[in-house]
Amino acid sequence: MGAKCSRRAAGSCATESPFPRDRANPSSIECYEENGPSIELLKEHEFVPSDISGLDAKIIERQGKCNFNITWSLGVDGSIIFLNASKICLQKEGSRSCIRCDYTERFQNQTMLSGEKWQFYYIGFPVDENNEYHIEVFNLPPPNPGLDPPKKHIKRFSPGCKDSVLKYCKTCIEKGSLWAPNITVCHKKSEVVVNFTASPFCSKYVIRLHEPDPSGDLYDHIVVTKLIPRFPLCEGHCPRHAEHQELCTEEPTDVSTDFVGNYIIICCLLASLFLIVCMVAALLHYKRKYGAGRNWALSPLMQHIPATILVVYSQEVCFQHTVLAFAEFLHECCHSNVIIDAWQKLRIAEMGPVQWLATQKEIADKIIFLSPNNANPACDSTCRTTVDSHSGNSECMFKFAFNLFCSDWKNQSSLHKYMVVSFSEKNPTNSLPSPLNICPKYVLMKDIDSFCRDLSEHKV
Repeated sequence: MGAKCSRRAAGSCATESPFPRDRANPSSIECYEENGPSIELLKEHEFVPSDISGLDAKIIERQGKCNFNITWSLGVDGSIIFLNASKICLQKEGSRSCIRCDYTERFQNQTMLSGEKWQFYYIGFPVDENNEYHIEVFNLPPPNPGLDPPKKHIKRFSPGCKDSVLKYCKTCIEKGSLWAPNITVCHKKSEVVVNFTASPFCSKYVIRLHEPDPSGDLYDHIVVTKLIPRFPLCEGHCPRHAEHQELCTEEPTDVSTDFVGNYIIICCLLASLFLIVCMVAALLHYKRKYGAGRNWALSPLMQHIPATILVVYSQEVCFQHTVLAFAEFLHECCHSNVIIDAWQKLRIAEMGPVQWLATQKEIADKIIFLSPNNANPACDSTCRTTVDSHSGNSECMFKFAFNLFCSDWKNQSSLHKYMVVSFSEKNPTNSLPSPLNICPKYVLMKDIDSFCRDLSEHKV
């Protein structure tokens, strides 16, 4: 069955009939916001429809948004021919909002062709965690003025962000519902080393260590560790994490491999240091050019509303030197939330790469494609040996992203969301697919001024 919803309703609605349109079925219902009294209350009616027969509401998640899916069925009697509309009202914490759904054609039969009751649904009331909701639905026209209109009423409680549905909603994701800290603790004689995986939505963490009575042989082995994130949406009320693994990464080193190991470390450190120095020098130049009175990282608005940036890269881009260094630059210097597939492997495994990319597209303010850098071949080969297992995954993710996002590049209104960034002035984008040439291109650090300016316009 077809269905039509007014844009004002900010939701979707339809019949639940699987049959094609015929004279027994209304072609559609049209839903829109109606918080005031309905027009049917202004006059008396000789005949009115009976009450709805059934009512239910469930929480569903679509593209990072959680809403109620409200379903109702109509009574089986002859009064259905007088039914004009059904009105849905939701009350939460003292606020009330209503949606009116008009039946665009008169009902000719009391049931669907299958013999089942007429059933309809509406999706559109947003759901927050840990709240109580009251939902009522009644038919129009109602009984004549002075009489209480018949209606169905149900009460629903929304769970917390640990719920299997709500944990995928954007508000819960930004509170760490999908964050896996992977805490490891190494106990040494004079210190405790704690490692964990940071969340792109949180920049502040508190680690609390508690030691029992130091007397006894177990003093060096019993330390209670708690990791407390400070997500902006929950601050001091964020869930705490205490589960961890005892892991020390110190292992004996084979003397025969010292030379190769030192060469790899020195090469990686020099490349990373060079990239960081270039970024700092460019930012200092930007500060001198525009004056100390201006925020030289991003606009004042960006300080309060950080940009969310999805970084896409192929297997030719060095993950250790380019991707991670660029992500650190965006986070530390541009105060942005950065999304990289390598940081959300568990979420990708749960959702699948295409659905994960579609969700990130809705969340992200900017999507940046990184162009491969013409770095030292020897350094590339040594570093690539440490990330071979990741390279194949990044290439697949790059292809998925390219195929999923390329339709946006035909629309000028959507093109501003995409950027192409390179760190070399020599053929900076030749290694990328040609359709990406239509996107704005930046060579860092040559175009640092325009890059920072365009990045800061995401909320303007």
